[in-house]
Amino acid sequence: MSEALDFITSQSFHSLMLLTMVVVVFEVPRYFALFILAVISPKPKPQPLEVAYRHTMSVILAGHNERDSIRRCIASIREQSRPPDEIIVFSDGSTDGMDKVLRELLEAGEIDRALWSDLRGGKSAGFNICQRMATGDILINIDCDCSLDRDAFRRIMEPFEDPQVGSVAGNLQVRNSQSGFVATMQAIEYMITIALAKQGALTIDQVTCSSGGYSAFRRSALESVGGCDAGGGEDLDVTLRLRARGWKIGFRVDSVCYTDVPDTFAALVRQRFRWERDAIRLRFRKHRFNLNPFDPRFKMNEVLHHLEYLTFNVLAAALMPFYLTWLFVTYGGFGFVVLAGLQFMLVLIDLPVFLLAAWLTPHVKSAHLLPYMFGFTLFNGFVMRFIRLAAYIDEWIFWSSYQDSYVPQKVHDIRSS
Repeated sequence: MSEALDFITSQSFHSLMLLTMVVVVFEVPRYFALFILAVISPKPKPQPLEVAYRHTMSVILAGHNERDSIRRCIASIREQSRPPDEIIVFSDGSTDGMDKVLRELLEAGEIDRALWSDLRGGKSAGFNICQRMATGDILINIDCDCSLDRDAFRRIMEPFEDPQVGSVAGNLQVRNSQSGFVATMQAIEYMITIALAKQGALTIDQVTCSSGGYSAFRRSALESVGGCDAGGGEDLDVTLRLRARGWKIGFRVDSVCYTDVPDTFAALVRQRFRWERDAIRLRFRKHRFNLNPFDPRFKMNEVLHHLEYLTFNVLAAALMPFYLTWLFVTYGGFGFVVLAGLQFMLVLIDLPVFLLAAWLTPHVKSAHLLPYMFGFTLFNGFVMRFIRLAAYIDEWIFWSSYQDSYVPQKVHDIRSS
């Protein structure tokens, strides 16, 4: 211990900056800005119930093999303080008997329309089919395995009072946070990156993804961009297209939806590979015009979130192997001392950020997550960065998002032709 302290205290200011550059360059600016924006951003003021009834609402659920979860989701929807005007459910090539459950729900009057197809086309294709049949002014897109806070729909409807709002992202949180270490890490991550980060992003009009898990769309806005793309990452893609058309993207931190996240490391890796590969494809291929000032579609307001992603996600992940190599080549075994010190610094950053996120969402139970904060800094700061890096390399070299099994290959083939 004394040798470690002597090592740290013997370093010059320049050396300490090099040793801690991961935190100083890639963590402090992002979290400091996030913290300040969330603090100065006013918490949404609940409106009278009649505000949520000024637009008609259609709920759309499109899923594959969701027989075991669809009933619970429908029950949660029907218990809303602002119930929907109609519920439309689509079974996308399910083989588990989901269509039979939908027939039962339809006969019982629990849903208004049920559709099913023997051929799988992907969630976004199913959503687009349901969109054409829906009658509501506002379309709620929700995963079939989710459940909702009782006032979720009431709160997500309120921002549509502004006619320029094209979509509102809901506050998606983890339901199975106690099912294991991997799920617990994601519960902390969702609190910070959704409840807090989107609230901060809302302050500067930088909400860039209305999650496919739970979000709301103005019908006219969705129609103005041609609906959802049938490929992967459709939630990010449609949000970026809405922004390009001049629509505002909102967020309601008090509109909470709960979802189950992967509870094994292998499942988490598969999910994040899909998310990160789609993000690279969409941001730097399909929507690359946002970074080209000579493109007539270029908008200055769209540059910030692309550069933020490029710097704090892509560049931070790409530099990590070089940083660790330099650290241990230069300082040998004392590199572990430096990493331990970095973890302590990250905890000091992550803890107040997490507490602020918890304050923004008091009805989401999060106290049990506090003891895991040290593990989260290690998991998020190092493990997840290497997962992201592997996904970025895979996409840049192999364009693997075009073969992702989350979307049927026939859909990929048509989109690529």
